Amino acid sequence: MRYNNYNKILKNIDEPIAFVLGSYPTTGLGVIRCLGRQGVPVVWFSSNPNQIGFLSKYCMGVACPHPKHSEKDYIDFLAAAGETLSCKGVLFPIGDIEVTAILKHRKKLERYFHIPMADLDVVELLLNKKKFSQTLEKEEIPHPLTFLPKDDAELKSISNNIRYPCIIKPVHSEEFRFTFKTKSFKVKSSQELSQRYSKAVSKNQEVMIQEIVPGDARHMHGFNAYYDKTGTPNGIFMYRRIREWPHDFGNGCLIESVVVPELEEIIDLFIKKIGYHGIVDAEFKKDPRDGKFKLIEINARCWMQVGLPARCGVNIPYIAYMDAVGKNVEKATYNQKHVKWFYMCEDILSSLKSMLKDDFSFREWVDSFRGEKEYAIFARDDPLPCLVFYTHRPIFLLQQFFQQYQRGEKKKP
Repeated sequence: MRYNNYNKILKNIDEPIAFVLGSYPTTGLGVIRCLGRQGVPVVWFSSNPNQIGFLSKYCMGVACPHPKHSEKDYIDFLAAAGETLSCKGVLFPIGDIEVTAILKHRKKLERYFHIPMADLDVVELLLNKKKFSQTLEKEEIPHPLTFLPKDDAELKSISNNIRYPCIIKPVHSEEFRFTFKTKSFKVKSSQELSQRYSKAVSKNQEVMIQEIVPGDARHMHGFNAYYDKTGTPNGIFMYRRIREWPHDFGNGCLIESVVVPELEEIIDLFIKKIGYHGIVDAEFKKDPRDGKFKLIEINARCWMQVGLPARCGVNIPYIAYMDAVGKNVEKATYNQKHVKWFYMCEDILSSLKSMLKDDFSFREWVDSFRGEKEYAIFARDDPLPCLVFYTHRPIFLLQQFFQQYQRGEKKKP
């Protein structure tokens, strides 16, 4: 439920409150359910006053200033809430903009909140994709071939030598997404590369040029954990994608739990090298050319499918919360393979597009749902957000699908 006069309520809660910060509904719902089911009091601060997550029984929803458009007001808002607490709360940002804002003002906010992640100079090595790529190169960790052109001459040289299609990828993901409403530009020729690159630069976006590792969604894998201040991973989870939306560079809409020890070895080495601690959401793609897992990115926060590891016995937000407040938590054990996480609306669109291309059949689509599942929005013990969400979302997503389909048809020769 959304609350306007919430300060008195906060003051009367005598245990550490978890504050979820951000506006992504699937991520936020996953986090509040992971924490709320363990009896943790949860408050969700979102700049979207109509956030469907506010309908969850596991949180108190509060509308707040936008951290990008009104950073000072946002930080002042958090500090004002912190002043009413009877004991320190714990902050859980679910977007990169929220991560950056709270870490920039860490000294002010730590008077009222625990912030279970490394300082900004370390986290910046993950948030800033240029620094991230340079660090991967320095540590000789396999990753997609990446170029950082300094001028038009370098851009021309790159455009004549890179394999197409390739992508133009932002150094600062959230800024790029706000500007262009997409995660990256996919380009198919040197002419298109030059045009798209100029478009990004004209909007003051710092970008990179990166090869596309071959393979469909099933080549994408993920590694999740919470690393404490000693560099020890508490709670380890791995998954692979089955489908994604949008195709090529979207988010996993059907994923399943797997065990791939190689992923842990790569991340463990990297995390210790940079001195990071906090939540880790790492994405890999297995390259069919050499069989190596190429590290794509690491998010220093919770992610969309955070409910899946909890379903498998590894509740990463709760582990982070307990560590932040100085309490022990029973060591999480993970050995459940092929448990699935499912985002129905986006999976229908992804599958419909694949079936139209004859990539698989309707029967294969139905068969892919067999087995134990965790849902992005639906929860038997918390049904109201799902009921409201699915009365509005399908129409919007179908519009998106037909717009993408029409764009694809127009691009055909």
